[in-house]
Amino acid sequence: METEMDKPELSAFERFLYWFLVPIVFVLVLIVVLLTLFDYDVKDSLLKAANRVPVVSKLVPDPAAGALSGSGEKPAEQAKAQDKTVADLTAKLGEKDNELKKSDELFLQKDQTIKDLQAKVAQLEEQLKSKAKTDEEYHAQIQQTASMYTKMNPSKAAPIMENLTLKEQVLLFSEMKPDDRVKILEKMDPKKAAEASIYLKDLTPVKDREIAALQERIQLNDNSAKAGQKLTTTDLGQTFSNMTPKSAAAVLVEMYAVNPTKVLDILTATDTQARSKIMSALADANKDTAAKITSKLGS
Repeated sequence: METEMDKPELSAFERFLYWFLVPIVFVLVLIVVLLTLFDYDVKDSLLKAANRVPVVSKLVPDPAAGALSGSGEKPAEQAKAQDKTVADLTAKLGEKDNELKKSDELFLQKDQTIKDLQAKVAQLEEQLKSKAKTDEEYHAQIQQTASMYTKMNPSKAAPIMENLTLKEQVLLFSEMKPDDRVKILEKMDPKKAAEASIYLKDLTPVKDREIAALQERIQLNDNSAKAGQKLTTTDLGQTFSNMTPKSAAAVLVEMYAVNPTKVLDILTATDTQARSKIMSALADANKDTAAKITSKLGS
């Protein structure tokens, strides 16, 4: 076996080869492989570096064509990407602008709605003020009327009060002093005075008394108007007497189908001359109806 002493010593070139050149080449190859894996153009970079060396630049090819072609494609792609980005941003900007316009329109609508509501509130407040003023004026008139009755002689004020409705009496009495009220009640009809006194002991708020008095007066006026509108049979007979016989006959024929008794009463209320003319017209218009009416008038 060979011993350590028997091994030949390495020469200087071998030492340089093993210790320096081989590791350097290994490192360079490793760097190139790594750069290639990371998509780095190693060849183009080496050619560019070699072209910078004065003597070596004549021995290596010019990388300008390859570099230019590569650099020409990338700006075009970048320009397309930038154009697309600009288009997307422009579209988004348009959408935001439309949303902003809609928001402005909605804000204006809400603002107008608020203004309209404020105007309505102001109008209602004015109406309430006007109504309150009207109520105060009406109450003042009631007080003034009550004061007028108290200044009159009780014997003269009492008959006037009796012609008022019960609730109107209570309304006026409630605005009088107790002494003035007693003086007028003493001169009134005992029954009416008693009714007014009963209502006076259960006084309701002034507003309710005023409304009740107005309602009672309106009801009384309506009843009077209805009573005045009713016509007596004599009035109807006179009306038909003044009509033309033909028109009166036409109306009576229609009325006979609904209320025969009323037709007989009207004809009875007319004078003899007018009745004969109407009956003649009735015979021309409807002989059967005329015959029935004649038979009933004669019975």
